[in-house]
Amino acid sequence: MNPRYQAGFAKPLVNQLIAILQRDQQAALDIVNATRPQDRALPPFKAFHKEVSPVQNWPALVLVAQEISFDAASDSDLRTQSLRFIAAMAISNTDPDWLVEDAMDYLRAVDTVLTSAPLADFYAPLAISHRTVPSGETAGLDATTAKIQDLRVVRHDLGAVVARRGGSVARGPQIEFVVELEEK
Repeated sequence: MNPRYQAGFAKPLVNQLIAILQRDQQAALDIVNATRPQDRALPPFKAFHKEVSPVQNWPALVLVAQEISFDAASDSDLRTQSLRFIAAMAISNTDPDWLVEDAMDYLRAVDTVLTSAPLADFYAPLAISHRTVPSGETAGLDATTAKIQDLRVVRHDLGAVVARRGGSVARGPQIEFVVELEEK
């Protein structure tokens, strides 16, 4: 079979996004932590997931590809698409007031990574630590068949508070963002 398109859709983007978040999270946390009390510095995410699952290592980040919408009016030789993602953070604390502070600051850190990464980074092989990428490196998008046009954060959600065993509380702040992509 000779496929009409070479589109990879969300799959290669998820790996690139996780790799970028892993690479840049500490720099973003350094910016955020500069405004927090020294004994309240936020640690980097210990786990990255591609789907919602029980969290064993806190804090964790879950990157979910939610939806792909295609532009029906685009050139028939292109798959012009908007890919909607949710980056949800699993955080916990024993103090509800600090938990909301942590939620707002983790949102700021992840937003900073997403909105500061050069679009060229999506085409480069990047180091990644994830069990679904045993080689430890992403392939990057193929610049001859894929063109990232934009990455836009469209919503922040502080998430609901949930009581955990042992007296701590947890929260799941989320960032929704859209990637505009053309693929041949």
